[in-house]
Amino acid sequence: MEENLKVKKSTDVKIENSNKLLANNEKYEGKIIDASGWKGKAKWIKAIEYLTEPIESDSIEVFFDPRNPAGFGWIVPLSYGTLVGSLSYYDPKLFIPKVNKRIIDIHGGSIPRAKPVYKYGIGDTLGLIKIFTGGGIFSIGEMLETIPKLVYENDNSLHLSKFNKLKNEINKQFRLTTILEKTWRVVLPLAFRVLKDKTLSVNEEFDFHSLLFRTRL
Repeated sequence: MEENLKVKKSTDVKIENSNKLLANNEKYEGKIIDASGWKGKAKWIKAIEYLTEPIESDSIEVFFDPRNPAGFGWIVPLSYGTLVGSLSYYDPKLFIPKVNKRIIDIHGGSIPRAKPVYKYGIGDTLGLIKIFTGGGIFSIGEMLETIPKLVYENDNSLHLSKFNKLKNEINKQFRLTTILEKTWRVVLPLAFRVLKDKTLSVNEEFDFHSLLFRTRL
């Protein structure tokens, strides 16, 4: 298939429907799989992450702050370095954990907290973006296997089924996060008291974060 793949770079693309698009005023027809990113309504949160020199640790650390509703910071040690970052509706730099190591690289940007919308697509355009962490790779991996059936068999049953499963989880996360934002200063100290020295046991895919609110402690 790669031998027949043609890539046309364009900065002006308009998708008219699932079978037609315009790229720089040139018409293309065929099965259209939208991968153009999220374009709908959303609550936008900001994220920034540093790649620093390695630290001596094998534990992932997560940091919460009463001034940062439904946001958090993190330190993730890797073999080649350390990921140190935070996400926030405000300035995420204010909530980055302190690591006394040289910064090698910086990346980040805005992440939509959105409610999913179905279309023939893959990636953030579907709104299948994890509300808690802003991650999209998990949903892309889940939806990727549905594309051949959608394109070559014109069968959207698997695509729609996978979407609905992920949509339900994202919507749960959206509702939970909205509640946390409104009750953050009350919930946070209470959660610390309840969860202190406890171990969470999750028997299903960790990316279904709403399970953490139903798991036994």
